[in-house]
Amino acid sequence: VLFGAALLLCLIIAAAAMVSRDQTARESVAWQREGQLGLGEKLQGDQSLQPLAERALRFLAQYLDAQAGAIYAVDEDGWIRRVASYASLPDPATERLPPGSRLVGQALKENRALHVTDVPENYLHIGSGIGSATARELLIAPARARGIAQGVVELGFFRRLRPYEHEFVEHVAESLGMAFRAAKDRVRLEELLEETQRQAEELQTQQEELRVSNEELEEQGRILREQRMQVESQRAELEENNAQLEEQTQALESQRDQLTSAQGVLTSKAAELERANRYKSEFLANMSHELRTPLNSTLILAGLLADNKEGNLSEGQVKFAQTIVSAGNDLLTLINDILDLSKIEARQIEMQYESISITEILGNLRATFEPVAAQKNVAFEIHGEAEAPTAISTDGQRLVQILRNLLANAFKFTEHGSVQLHLKTLPGQIIAFDVIDTGIGLPEHQHDIIFEAFRQADGSTHRQYGGTGLGLSIARDLARMLGGTIEVRSEVGLGSTFTLTVPMAGHRAADAAASESGAAAPSSPRNPIPVLAPSPGSVHAGRTRAGPAAPATPRRSAPARRILIIEGDAAFAKTLCDLAHDAGFECHVTHTAFEGLAAAISYAPSGIVLDLNLADRAGLGVLDQLKHDPRTRHIPVHVLSPDDHAQEALALGALGYALKPVQPEQIIEAFQALADKFSQTLRRVLVVEDDEKQRDSIRRLLDSTEIEIIDVAGAAAALQELRRTTFDCVVMDLNLPDMSGMELLEQMASQEEISFPPVIVYTGREVSREEEQELRRFSSSIIIKDARSPERLLDEVTLFLHQVESRLPQESQRILRAARNRDAALENRRILIVEDDVRNIYALSSVLESTGARLEIARNGLEALELLERNTEQGACAVDLVLMDIMMPVMDGLAATRAIRQRAEWKRLPIIALTAKAMKDDQEICLAAGANDYIAKPLDVEKLLSLIRVWMPKR
Repeated sequence: VLFGAALLLCLIIAAAAMVSRDQTARESVAWQREGQLGLGEKLQGDQSLQPLAERALRFLAQYLDAQAGAIYAVDEDGWIRRVASYASLPDPATERLPPGSRLVGQALKENRALHVTDVPENYLHIGSGIGSATARELLIAPARARGIAQGVVELGFFRRLRPYEHEFVEHVAESLGMAFRAAKDRVRLEELLEETQRQAEELQTQQEELRVSNEELEEQGRILREQRMQVESQRAELEENNAQLEEQTQALESQRDQLTSAQGVLTSKAAELERANRYKSEFLANMSHELRTPLNSTLILAGLLADNKEGNLSEGQVKFAQTIVSAGNDLLTLINDILDLSKIEARQIEMQYESISITEILGNLRATFEPVAAQKNVAFEIHGEAEAPTAISTDGQRLVQILRNLLANAFKFTEHGSVQLHLKTLPGQIIAFDVIDTGIGLPEHQHDIIFEAFRQADGSTHRQYGGTGLGLSIARDLARMLGGTIEVRSEVGLGSTFTLTVPMAGHRAADAAASESGAAAPSSPRNPIPVLAPSPGSVHAGRTRAGPAAPATPRRSAPARRILIIEGDAAFAKTLCDLAHDAGFECHVTHTAFEGLAAAISYAPSGIVLDLNLADRAGLGVLDQLKHDPRTRHIPVHVLSPDDHAQEALALGALGYALKPVQPEQIIEAFQALADKFSQTLRRVLVVEDDEKQRDSIRRLLDSTEIEIIDVAGAAAALQELRRTTFDCVVMDLNLPDMSGMELLEQMASQEEISFPPVIVYTGREVSREEEQELRRFSSSIIIKDARSPERLLDEVTLFLHQVESRLPQESQRILRAARNRDAALENRRILIVEDDVRNIYALSSVLESTGARLEIARNGLEALELLERNTEQGACAVDLVLMDIMMPVMDGLAATRAIRQRAEWKRLPIIALTAKAMKDDQEICLAAGANDYIAKPLDVEKLLSLIRVWMPKR
């Protein structure tokens, strides 16, 4: 009974406990629901983030009986920022935190609630006006919206948290996160609304503009409706045409099938044509070599005979040699014409389009053909429209080649009257050149025949006029490649007119002409062109004004003030020419070394401005050739270059040197220096020599009506004379009684009141390498020459005084000729000739041995390498320079050049390539293989010697 009673009592107690727990659970659920509803009311409405957070925090603190709290919101960069506080002091260190920083950041990073119990002393103080205490627990929970944390809630308590309170905070964090996200979205919406309002205002403005445009469009619409009616009528016509086109389409489809079958045949034919072109190119290269090689030796040896340097040939024999040279040059012209024609047929000629000056082209043509006109006693005129362009875009070299051919034919068939070159413009941006002559004329049935290769108007065996009939054929083909044409109008006995037309913008207009669209080429500048009126003098590239009643004529200055400008940059050359005109000079411009050297002889300038960077040849070689030709040696030359070659240029005889970019003031000073030099009538020479007999011999050697010679015995007297007078040249000995020559030079350089003219060191003793280097310290201001003979002294003095050789006494002229026969730059220098043709070896030997050079011969590239190797092993005198033929058996010149450049001790050995192939890219191929320079056969002897002197290493 007792046991039963005890069991019943236990059941009653357990039932009571269960009822109590259920009651507690129901109360906690109701309490959480009530808190959620209360918080929901606080979160209702359109609230910004900060007021929303403050209301939510205040509610949670009061509902949970928390003594402190804070709410953080997540920014766009992922950091959290405090947006609300409750009973807590502000702390700048916790105003903004990255994820993972402190417990708040860690709760955000882990996206879960953190419950901290047993908070340490002094961790979080919560105070009132009358006291403070430390919180016992912390609850930190992320406010999530669909699993993504939007913020963090942190609450501090003096008491222990109940489990359902912790659960309540986690439940409401979702609502709080949704509210946070809604508040952020609301802010973004407000920003978008403001942007929308602003855009709406802009739209209103645009609508007003559109209204005006609509009115215009309505008017246009009315016009379009009228046009549409016209189009509808045209559409009916097009439908009829379409029916016809369908029939034509069917016919074309059948033709397409035929073309497809023929395409295979064309492909195989194209491959065969490509092989044929390759074989043709190889044949042209070999034929060029075989023709030019014997012609090379013929021209060189005949030229040596015609020069008659030893004076042992009669006048008739010299004329025979000159006839051989002339005939050889005619043969060379024929070879070039045949090669040009073959290259055109093989499509191996590429047009190089660039902006070219019409004035310069006409000036070059005048300089070329005025001597021909004078010889035949035929008038030669060049004139043109005032509205013609000053420049066009085309291949200048090919344009000049065509015009030269037409003018040469005109002079050839004109015995009396005149030859004219007339320039005019045609519609469609076309420029036309009329070559008009009063010659024999042509019957109409021959107008087409003359343009066929190897065909002439008179091809009989008793014909009066020579030629091959290639020139006009080549000219016509080149004109087509430039996008132009050549037409002829002629009557027997009344002369002929050949008209060359080319586009002003060549490469674009040529493309347009090839298409069916017929689009016009871009316009060209329309400044008045300098018109070249009939005149026995040379032409200049000047600026003119065209009058209403007469053709424009160029402004000319006194004949004695002529400047030749050899400049590769066309734009800079025009600037130089304009400055020359402003300074009162007559000006002539060329862009290549070949044209410049020719113009220096035909134009007879008083001074030359020379660019060292020319496309076809180095400027130093041009300067060297000018100073070794008696016809141009006296002309003062001012050099311009982007690189510093002042010492070499001044040593070759240049009057001045300037580094690019050049200021206008420097150019004007250069023109003035040239004018002062060529207008100078009396030149002063100071001779500094302690030996009286030596001074007397120098005076006798240099004596001339154009030279005033002052001689002194010592350095002090020399300095006194230099202070008193400006000298054009100083000849001095190194051994002087009162001070050495070196000390005298230092005194001259240090004293500003003393002018520093070119100095020639004339001494009887050998100058060591160290002494020479010491002397060349002054090379930026002076020219130093080590002249060891009277002949060389006279040669150097006349060079630096810019004297006209033909005006010197006969004995002086004889001495100068003897001096140049033994070239000091080549005296005892070893030159290796690598050449397989014995005729060329003999010709080159005849030229070079007369200059004092020592020659080595190799018959192919392998022999050349073996010879260089033997000299290196035996320690023999090294080779100073190599003349390398390209086409040779066993090992050609390109392979030999590459092999030489692979050896360190031969890296700096100068190599000049010689080739008779004269094919496209020969020069680039030779230079790429390692050659320093290039010259084509038949060799121009003066050009070859000039190249050798330029590249020959200094002693």
